[in-house]
Amino acid sequence: MSLTTDGRAPGPVRFFLACDRRGCQERITFDMVIAEPPPDLEQDLFGHMLHEAGHATPYIKELGWIFIEGGEGYWCPDCATPPSLRHAPDEEE
Repeated sequence: MSLTTDGRAPGPVRFFLACDRRGCQERITFDMVIAEPPPDLEQDLFGHMLHEAGHATPYIKELGWIFIEGGEGYWCPDCATPPSLRHAPDEEE
């Protein structure tokens, strides 16, 4: 998976996201301040490990990135848009 972080909640966390579609080099970086600490590691292993990503998911969707289940990972807005809906670079809106 191509979503990685630097930092831990509570506090500022930097996210690094790369498109997983073969041949695409699109990457973004963004920062979020996450106020809530992760759940206790002993009580909720997956909740603890995925805490920061869970907070970033709505923002990632707002940016137009999608997560494709089944091992494909994150795709950038260009790769996620079907070819029939893409606009040519010189095409007027």
